[in-house]
Amino acid sequence: MNSKYSFNVKDSYLKTYRAELILFIVTCMWGLSFPLIKVSLDHSSPVLFNFIRFLITLIVFILVYRNKIVFSNFKEWKYGVILGLFLFAGFAFQTIGLKYTSASKSAFITGISLIIIPFAQYMILKKKPKTENIAGVIIVMAGLYILTDAYFKTPGIGDVLTLFCAVFFAFHVVYLDKYSGMTGYIYLLFGQFLTMVVLNFLFMMIYEVILTDSVFIDVNSFLLVSLLYTSLFSTLICIVLMTKYQSETTPVRAGIIYSMESVFATVFSYFLLNEIFNNNQIAGIIIMLAGLFISEFYSYFKLKFKSNEEI
Repeated sequence: MNSKYSFNVKDSYLKTYRAELILFIVTCMWGLSFPLIKVSLDHSSPVLFNFIRFLITLIVFILVYRNKIVFSNFKEWKYGVILGLFLFAGFAFQTIGLKYTSASKSAFITGISLIIIPFAQYMILKKKPKTENIAGVIIVMAGLYILTDAYFKTPGIGDVLTLFCAVFFAFHVVYLDKYSGMTGYIYLLFGQFLTMVVLNFLFMMIYEVILTDSVFIDVNSFLLVSLLYTSLFSTLICIVLMTKYQSETTPVRAGIIYSMESVFATVFSYFLLNEIFNNNQIAGIIIMLAGLFISEFYSYFKLKFKSNEEI
């Protein structure tokens, strides 16, 4: 094999793996937010919590990047608004769905976005996922099914609503890949954060204030810490990294990495909420990690083996 070609391919893999390692760290930070939010919802209604979370995110983002944004240039940040619509819809359906279904069902159905991503990728980007990525998707979904103990027969209204959440999250991942090359990531971020603040405020007023009269907040130190972590780390930093680095991999591989959020959520819940691992959870985590390994490294080892044969 030509040494220059071999070097370029190796460099390309290293660039991709660096980006995917960063996305893996993102899912770790998302996983920590699950037990924090679970406890926080005893002190705040869900949509109000999301509104405050994204409001803090937007304020800090503007303070940091104000000199790099032309706020009147809607042409640049309109793509971020579109991404924000998908993100908001995903959170909205997930939040309402959780009221009518269990957390384990919600986690599994949200994970179905991993199955939708390859089809959305082909439909929108005209990219066919690789065989090893499809194999990884199937294995990870099997592990997620076992991890969440999602053994249910007849879907209820909460399950159907959460399925819509999975669809919107899947399209968000694919459109993020598409729009990353159309404008700067800072404008993509601004559009998303602004849209999430505006729509969460409207959703809170309509759903929690007018329709259900369920809005409430009990300000305490735990809630403040949780809001700061979820707004600055699992929202601001995570979405900045996600928006900047996802374009260096494929939507399917990114989706598999994002699905590890359930693994980290389970692990952090064990340490922070004293939730006990059962055999299904341990088996599910092992199977999901196996699916991730196959999707990530099959092509690399195949290329390395082929390279060794030619030497």
